[in-house]
Amino acid sequence: MAMLDKIRGLNVQIAAVDADIEQARAELNMLQHLADDAFRDAAVSENYDDRADAKMTHADVARCERRIDGLARERAKLVRKRDRMVNKLAAG
Repeated sequence: MAMLDKIRGLNVQIAAVDADIEQARAELNMLQHLADDAFRDAAVSENYDDRADAKMTHADVARCERRIDGLARERAKLVRKRDRMVNKLAAG
């Protein structure tokens, strides 16, 4: 029974990571739009502040993409662990 509880716990963790990924993707979508606008503004105005804003928004996009990649790796690790436990339970 303890193995089933551990598997259930992993499923809860996977669902939480899925929710984090979904939220991060929504944030990334918004950040990409902001970055596009900032780059357009910088290209048109050639103002230093606009260029600085474009760099910052690009950095935000990259940071969010790295966060999503990290969450995806965490999810994959949890899924592998859960699958090993399920296979062990099925074999035993």
